[in-house]
Amino acid sequence: MPPRLLSVLVSVGITFFIPIITRAEAAFGIGKCGRYYVWIHTRIRVMSLGRPTMPLEITQREMNGIYLLALNGRLVLGQESSGLLTVIDNLLASGGTRIVINLEHVNYVDSAGLGTLIETHRKTKARGGCLKLCNLGPNLKRALEISRLLPIFETCESETAAVASF
Repeated sequence: MPPRLLSVLVSVGITFFIPIITRAEAAFGIGKCGRYYVWIHTRIRVMSLGRPTMPLEITQREMNGIYLLALNGRLVLGQESSGLLTVIDNLLASGGTRIVINLEHVNYVDSAGLGTLIETHRKTKARGGCLKLCNLGPNLKRALEISRLLPIFETCESETAAVASF
């Protein structure tokens, strides 16, 4: 009997199809469908290579012509990075050129995530805009320092300070 499928909408707008497993199956381990793993406890969690992944949630607000993007989760290779690029592209296409990215709740950034931040900076500058990063965690700040990328970005200690600096 083929497994039942459940469509899971990831916050960046991509739909995955993953099998529904029963609580009995969950008690014995993890169900597998391709490269995605599912574990049902009280909710479905998508697993990649045995480690839980957290989709990147992007909350967008506008304040006096300044677009505030609050990121929550992991900024890594895949839908997370491409989702952020899509949001930035949409903002720039609609005329938004003053953008603040709040990284307070980003718990992990890989090299692709750093590349995404560089690409968003490049695209914003090409449109004559300004991109500011705020609430950088100590690990991300250190990674930007080591890679000598910190001077490229305008950074602020808080979202309020970033908005006030425009």
